[in-house]
Amino acid sequence: MGSAQATKTMNGRREWTINVRAAVQFAAVCIFIVALLALLHRRSREAEWPLVHGTVQDTRIIADHALQTKSGGQVAWRADYKVAYVVATREYTLWADSGIRGQSQTDVRLALPQARLACQVRYNPQKPEVSVADCR
Repeated sequence: MGSAQATKTMNGRREWTINVRAAVQFAAVCIFIVALLALLHRRSREAEWPLVHGTVQDTRIIADHALQTKSGGQVAWRADYKVAYVVATREYTLWADSGIRGQSQTDVRLALPQARLACQVRYNPQKPEVSVADCR
């Protein structure tokens, strides 16, 4: 037992072992915490942005994403709203996700509400053209 200890400390070296699994878990937790803090910071900054009334002026249906399957490609579609809002007598517009999705353009078109929607728009007071709309 004494000779084993002498071997480990001989030449002033010690062996270090790293638990790779624990190191990966620690790194993943650190990345998650940083991402969460960044999201909370962004949301708190947007929460400070002024809120104004917006009006849907137009609708477009665009490809949301495509999936490759064994039987070929499949495209999912979504509807976006063109929202107009006014800040200090100047009108701005933005395209906002409606939240409506479908397997075809027709599915999305049929799911769109018939009446014009009112939206809430938050905008950056320093750059009013930078904004986020909620029309759901």
